[in-house]
Amino acid sequence: MELSKLIREQVNRDRKRGFSVDFEADAEREEQLMRDVIGLVGEVGEFSNLLKKVMLTRTVAGYDGPDLTSAGPELREELADIAIYIFRLATILGSDLEEDILAKISRNDERYRRLEK
Repeated sequence: MELSKLIREQVNRDRKRGFSVDFEADAEREEQLMRDVIGLVGEVGEFSNLLKKVMLTRTVAGYDGPDLTSAGPELREELADIAIYIFRLATILGSDLEEDILAKISRNDERYRRLEK
């Protein structure tokens, strides 16, 4: 599935559930952006905390935590949550995230071309 279609499907589900991405005033848009950034940071925190436990399991004798294989499904779920927040933020800002990502890849190609082997 194309990224743009995936974003539209998620945003349509958000609208059905009462999670707006459409605002008349900038103040409302800014408030929702802030709420969604807080949600995004929370999800990144959950991903980071689990990854920390994976690393402690590997590096600290006697630490009883998950290994990367067993934590993989939960890490992937946190990444999906992160992506959904990013989709919402992009939509609220009126972004075509797929186009923005492709443009950024192109700029990075120019910036880092000298590092290619």
